[in-house]
Amino acid sequence: MIRKLIKEDISQCAKIYSEVFTEDTWGCSWSIERAAEYLTDIVQSPKFVGFVSENDGVIEGAIFAVKKVSWNGDEIHVDELIVDKNKQRSGIGKALVVALKEYCKQNGIAGLVLYTAEEAPAKKFYEKNGFKVSNGVICMYWV
Repeated sequence: MIRKLIKEDISQCAKIYSEVFTEDTWGCSWSIERAAEYLTDIVQSPKFVGFVSENDGVIEGAIFAVKKVSWNGDEIHVDELIVDKNKQRSGIGKALVVALKEYCKQNGIAGLVLYTAEEAPAKKFYEKNGFKVSNGVICMYWV
């Protein structure tokens, strides 16, 4: 079942997050506590939008996003999409993306924006779900 994400879901989501985003696949390592702090920051945004996939009270996946103003209308910026490692490739991720797309349609949102690692498996997932690689946009960072 897909439903709106509430702050009480963060502890279950943080556990999934810390198990999914590992050194092996993503080049990072998250503790449950640090993941909970990170996800809480997103949920506390005044324009937060999120959904969870829940089965018998257990969260199996979640999508965290924030509505932002853009030149062509409001956009949804997806911060995180997580699915329990044992439930990946079962349609949960797709169902969460569909829920967010429906939210966009119902609320007159111009579109969805997200960033993912170029070599990570998520890129193919997003392409299969209708996302396109943006030309002319680069991600830069300073440390």
